[in-house]
Amino acid sequence: MNSIKLKLIIIYVAVVLIVMIVSGTFMVRSVRDDEIALTFSRLESFAESLENRIVRVHEPHDFRREDLWVMMDVYDVQGMILSDIGLPIAPMEFIELFSNQSLIDGAILAAVGGDIGFDTRSRAINTDQTMQRWLSYAVPVAIGSDTFIVYTRISAELMNERISRTLTSLVITILISVALTALLWFFLANRITNPIVTMIDRAKAMAQGELSQEIPVHGKDEIGQLAYNFNHMARELSQLDTMRKEFVANVSHELRTPLTSICTYTETLLDGAMEDPETAERFLKIVDDEAQRMSLLVTDLLELSRLDSARTKLDQDVLDLIGLLRVTVRQGQVLAEPKNQTIEFDPPEEACFILANAPRFNQVVFNILSNSIKYSPDDSKISVSVETTDDDYRVYIKDQGVGIPEDSIHRIFERFYRVDKGRSRSMGGTGLGLAIAKEIIEELGGNIYASSAVGEGTTMILRIDKYIEK
Repeated sequence: MNSIKLKLIIIYVAVVLIVMIVSGTFMVRSVRDDEIALTFSRLESFAESLENRIVRVHEPHDFRREDLWVMMDVYDVQGMILSDIGLPIAPMEFIELFSNQSLIDGAILAAVGGDIGFDTRSRAINTDQTMQRWLSYAVPVAIGSDTFIVYTRISAELMNERISRTLTSLVITILISVALTALLWFFLANRITNPIVTMIDRAKAMAQGELSQEIPVHGKDEIGQLAYNFNHMARELSQLDTMRKEFVANVSHELRTPLTSICTYTETLLDGAMEDPETAERFLKIVDDEAQRMSLLVTDLLELSRLDSARTKLDQDVLDLIGLLRVTVRQGQVLAEPKNQTIEFDPPEEACFILANAPRFNQVVFNILSNSIKYSPDDSKISVSVETTDDDYRVYIKDQGVGIPEDSIHRIFERFYRVDKGRSRSMGGTGLGLAIAKEIIEELGGNIYASSAVGEGTTMILRIDKYIEK
């Protein structure tokens, strides 16, 4: 029972078998009831014929006349006339058969009591001296002061044979249906289980590091959707394994460069450069810069790790978006002053409220502003504006920098991605600022995207939901 195919076949066959047995039972009972009703009608009709043709038109001493019974042969139905206590009166063959003994069955007992009787389980001897089961009918008939019982019966063997034939046909039908069902479900189960078996094999291969796995998708049903999602998962594990390798390589590279500089200048200092105060000061300044750069990189990496783990949910409060932006713009202006840059903020007149974490939202805007300041020329202008829609706010941060090529615009939020690697590193960037901004804004329920063209500057757009008081 470890195979899902076998389980499916057994379950479906069991369901079909149960349904057919239940329906077959009702069918057999229905056939039996119909047979009993038909037999009752035949026995009743024959009894009426005996009553009208013999009992009511002839004297009791004539009831035994053989010529009266000649026309009374109706297939296998037997009829007789009994006394009011159940003794056979006519015809002669039954008088001789029962040897002046009263007949006793449910139908006769009811007739002796003055009611019409019908019995489906009577057992009595037949004319051939064999004991049989009968369906019997008896009705009392009053003629003057005398009471007679008209008694008719028919062997139950005929009814049992018809029911048996019906039952046999039903059993054969059930067996054929079960066999066809098992055969059909064998092929259907293959269509269900084969993709699952393939997924198991592919999953094992993925667990061993072979991530480039794909399953053929046949149709759009649940199995097809499962196969499609498996393929999607495999591809994702593969835009992730590649990213992991690139991440490790990038971190190694970013750490190796400053470490190499620190080791080189430290060795130079130890080899005698310490004797020259001017050279020693210059080398120590370089070592300090590189150490600061590594410290910033580690800080950003820890920040990304915290965001990735998402172990703690950010506390969020209702905040004034315009007030937050004013604070961040003032912080950015301090960075812009050495380059004689201007940050212009054009807020809307209406109040704007969001549900967010103030330090984190400030961090997102500041990261974007610092990038705009770094990559914009001296004496340039950076503008910050807010657009209001029915559901959210859009914060636009536009600079007059060098711009971003079209083939790089979709990658600027990747970790360690730099459009101009040499220039970015020389400016002290870690390549993680936009990645951190994207992680934070998405954790706050918003998103970030960019619009840019080479030589025309870059516009970063932050989208965040409005706070609507409930």
